[in-house]
Amino acid sequence: MNCINFVVPMNPCPCGYYPDMERCRCTQSAIRKYQNRLSGPVLDRIDICAEVPPLTMEELEPGNGRKGPERKTSAYIRSNVLQARKMQEERGSGKFNAALTPEEVGQFCALDRQGKELMEKAFGKMKLSARAYYRILKVARTIADLDGSEKIERRHLAEAISCRAAGEGYWER
Repeated sequence: MNCINFVVPMNPCPCGYYPDMERCRCTQSAIRKYQNRLSGPVLDRIDICAEVPPLTMEELEPGNGRKGPERKTSAYIRSNVLQARKMQEERGSGKFNAALTPEEVGQFCALDRQGKELMEKAFGKMKLSARAYYRILKVARTIADLDGSEKIERRHLAEAISCRAAGEGYWER
């Protein structure tokens, strides 16, 4: 089964420093014009939006790495992804989560009461389209698969929603 990944790397403004207004030299008008190069329908088709903050000199020095939780090896991540793919293939649809139809989303991405309440809040607050709603559920299903969970838990859904909302501060429509 083919799965297409669409990666859209983009600075939030022409100079690349927004929202750091001490370094950004762009006018609000220039920022808005630059961001409007991506239309709402295109943004609606992006499943995961992640802000990548700049690294400090210390983090770039060999041996230092990023501070925080222990980093996972590529071998561990590969094994985890292969296990998640296997779960998706064996689920019954024979498809990866990204290719599920709305009917299959209803079957394989069912939410419990807490999940439904969280999704209702996000749907109203974020003014989600039907496309965005289904994409969040598919991402939540994938996060649950990576966690080895048969059910989508509230934390999986919350993470999927946060992936969707990550760019909201930049891409205001």
